[in-house]
Amino acid sequence: MLKITENFLKALINATPNAVYLKDKNGKYLMINEKGAQTVGLTVKDFIGKDDKEIFPEEIAEKVMQIDRNVFNGQNHNGEEKVNEDLYFYSHKFIIEDEESGEKVLAGISTDISELKISENELLEARRKAEEANSHKSTFLQNMSHELRTPLNAIIGFSSILSGESGVKDDKIKENVAEYAQLINSSGIHLLEIINDLLDLSKIGAGEQEFFESEIDVKYVIETCIQTSASLAKQNNIIIEENFPEQEVTLKGDEKILRQMIYNLLSNAIKYSCKDSIVTVGLKVRNSGGLDISVIDKGMGMSEEDLLTAMIPFRRTSQFKNSDISGTGLGLPLVDAFIKLFNGMLNIKSTVGEGTRATLHFPPARSILGDNYF
Repeated sequence: MLKITENFLKALINATPNAVYLKDKNGKYLMINEKGAQTVGLTVKDFIGKDDKEIFPEEIAEKVMQIDRNVFNGQNHNGEEKVNEDLYFYSHKFIIEDEESGEKVLAGISTDISELKISENELLEARRKAEEANSHKSTFLQNMSHELRTPLNAIIGFSSILSGESGVKDDKIKENVAEYAQLINSSGIHLLEIINDLLDLSKIGAGEQEFFESEIDVKYVIETCIQTSASLAKQNNIIIEENFPEQEVTLKGDEKILRQMIYNLLSNAIKYSCKDSIVTVGLKVRNSGGLDISVIDKGMGMSEEDLLTAMIPFRRTSQFKNSDISGTGLGLPLVDAFIKLFNGMLNIKSTVGEGTRATLHFPPARSILGDNYF
């Protein structure tokens, strides 16, 4: 019959793929197998005579030692133990008592479950992202149903009047035909803008957004955007001011995309401004040679939490989503995506009740500046 010797047990323990160890009542390691030490990148000598605080980070060590104290108090342990972000164990801990001396030691067997835990975390993250995407989809459909119906209802309603299907008398139609046609036209333009935003965001997401390089007269583009926004500003008696340098400024990039970014920021500033206020559009050349285009309003402003929400496609901040101010929640996410095509960045600073400053930062490589700037 095979005789079970101490060497035999040591060989068996060292052959196991799990960490096997003994600790005294003070938490000092009395024994650990080579596999257990190697798993955390140490040697057996690094453990013997030391407690977990001398080996692992204090926060983790304290949690492990608390479990060990509970085991010494009669509570066997079966559960996870985290060593660091990449290393997890499933541990079984129990007390062994010497029959002759009555001395108690803690015995532990720990299985490395790091790969399983990482896979589990990846699955949980994938599930979270799927749920978030589903939530965004629901929000998108809710917003789109409203945003698309509004101009469509206007187009259908006024076109039915002009076609005589609504029952409105001919003399009434003749009096207002120009007004009805204008409303149909503006509703159609609004509808087209929504569809274009959706298509642009889809192209960017698929990496298919076209980007045509040209030399752009920045001041001219900004001024045309201001002219386009003039009627919207006039509705709320908002004055748009310019703050430009005297010299001409030329930018390398896609003029259509630049125009859309400025228009989106400008229309947002006007929509969310208080009546009888000022919106300022600034152009600045940085010392590095880069360009800043800023749109500043003195409107409602946003909290840090609302600002984070506003940067998520199809999401509107809590203070605006139930207001009369229309919006799809695509404006800022589109600008943020577009500016990256210029290798630039969007920076927004906002204070509730004071207003918002949105700045497009363009790198020096995008600027074409005269010698008089330096």
